[in-house]
Amino acid sequence: MNRLFRTFFIFLLLLSTRTGFAATYELQNNVKEKSDNYAVRQSLTKNLTGLTSISSLQYQIPRQTSSDLATLYAQAQPAQDELNLIMNSIAENTHGSPLLPPIKSFARAQEKVITKFNGDASQLTDLARATLVTNNIHDLMQAYESLSTKTQIVQVKNRFASPKESGYRDLNVLIRLPGSQMIAEVQLHLDEIAKIKSGAEHLVYEEVQAIQAAAKHENRRLNEIETARITRLRQASHKQYHKAWLQYKRIDEAGIIAVAA
Repeated sequence: MNRLFRTFFIFLLLLSTRTGFAATYELQNNVKEKSDNYAVRQSLTKNLTGLTSISSLQYQIPRQTSSDLATLYAQAQPAQDELNLIMNSIAENTHGSPLLPPIKSFARAQEKVITKFNGDASQLTDLARATLVTNNIHDLMQAYESLSTKTQIVQVKNRFASPKESGYRDLNVLIRLPGSQMIAEVQLHLDEIAKIKSGAEHLVYEEVQAIQAAAKHENRRLNEIETARITRLRQASHKQYHKAWLQYKRIDEAGIIAVAA
């Protein structure tokens, strides 16, 4: 009986050791994988290939440190000031143009929390926000790399790799600021695409909204003429975005050929 007990005990000991080793190995692999992923992100080439290789992802669920809107709003202006310093620094090193709007109004923030987040203000991630417009892909990639070293990136939407239905492209990034620990939104734009968004595309948006609002006010569906008009407007908008994007692709391809030569 004692021999049987000792044999069983040794078996359990070997099993637990093997399980512990497997868990340690898995943990080490996970750490290595995260480290490797970070190294890949840092080594992305500053061209079209590198830009479209940036994965749309979340490193963690993007939530603020509080679910109370009043608390967050009191922290918003210091966070915006911190963000402005970071973006101005990045702009100087990348020849970009920073656009630094005021913090979102309390009324607009409250409306968004109620209608979109069911009262949970921790999901409101754009109280502090900024935009950086660059003239070329290389500078945009440099800005993204700088942003990743100065802040913690918690979410990326790469619309250069997967554009919106309209053809619009940008790099939309949520970051956690190192000082205030508030999450802020940063948009990285290419100049020609940004011009369309704020110009021709905005006019399209306003006209489409007006057509849809008129039909809603009259409590009816869009008629064939209105539907056709909206379709034409959106096709024209898509054509402009595509044309602008092709310019950057040609410049990038020309640069690759010049380097190869």
